[in-house]
Amino acid sequence: MPASDAQPRTETTRDRDIQDHLRAASDAILLLVRQVEQLEQHKRGLTPGDTRFDQLAKEVRQAAQQLAQFAREEEVWAVDAVSPDASLAEISASPNPAPLADILDRWRAVERQLDTAKPGTPEAASLFEEFNRLRDEYLTAFHARESIGREG
Repeated sequence: MPASDAQPRTETTRDRDIQDHLRAASDAILLLVRQVEQLEQHKRGLTPGDTRFDQLAKEVRQAAQQLAQFAREEEVWAVDAVSPDASLAEISASPNPAPLADILDRWRAVERQLDTAKPGTPEAASLFEEFNRLRDEYLTAFHARESIGREG
């Protein structure tokens, strides 16, 4: 059939589900990479004997573990995306599904505040706690969405 007669592919529920999961995982990966960087920058501003130094080292490990987890999950969904029938847009062109988008907005706001927080201060510690809480909230919402997508 000539290209001009070809019917455009329509997005299926499966395509939307794959795209939503890829977008959500990608957004989390980018934020977690940034969090690891911020944690390391804050840790560099402290002496190794500082009690906050140990806490930051632990948080680097935890963020790196969650980064690896999101990367594994993204890889699983990427395998599902490989299909001649798929009608998927680039991740950057796809919207992040709600409520993940709302959590992501709050998570990014805390990230921006961390950029200006002085290492080792109570403000920085509080922001990292909030960042971790939002990361966990995002992960929980992502997993809830993932289990629904895998069942459907």
